[in-house]
Amino acid sequence: MKKLFLFSILMVFALVGLQAQNFKAGLLAGAVPSQVDGDNMSGFNKIGWTAGAYLSLEQGKNIVWQIDIAYTTKGSRQKSSKDYDYSRSNISASYIDFVFSCGYRLTDNIVLKAGLTPSVLISHKEENSYGYEPSEGIGFTPLNLLCMAGASYSFGEHWAVNAAYNYSLLSFRSGKLYFINFDFKRVNAQFHNYITLSVSYQF
Repeated sequence: MKKLFLFSILMVFALVGLQAQNFKAGLLAGAVPSQVDGDNMSGFNKIGWTAGAYLSLEQGKNIVWQIDIAYTTKGSRQKSSKDYDYSRSNISASYIDFVFSCGYRLTDNIVLKAGLTPSVLISHKEENSYGYEPSEGIGFTPLNLLCMAGASYSFGEHWAVNAAYNYSLLSFRSGKLYFINFDFKRVNAQFHNYITLSVSYQF
């Protein structure tokens, strides 16, 4: 995983270097409200963060192709009630996300985009309501694949604000597939479900 992280850092500098070849490069950072579908908890109560770099290429007047490489933390947390403190019950995971998107320039400032996100697991941790890590459980897969849809609004010459919704196409839990309800499904499947709210700076 250390080699992958170093490779991603090198890719960031490579993206900046490619700017001179009709590409545009920049940096991005922001917050990640997240939850996990299938963990018996609900609500975007887990607040993570994302930071990385991107490379974009405009095709004609309206089409924008973009690649993002970002370190992203995500997971879930049970919201506490008046009677009980559930704040210790959570899933924390960090990934390197590779976002491949295609955007449509709606106006000079607004770009709508959609794409796919191959995601590489870096680390993960789970705690139950008592603050202890479960001794038994189905592990995480090293790779995950998500779909993404969002929009960007640029202001000034270099800055933009971005919002995107992200959802796992595949369960991030490992395990066997079983024939359930006339379809093959993974038992105890769980899916990342989160929003990225970021600010980006274009060089």
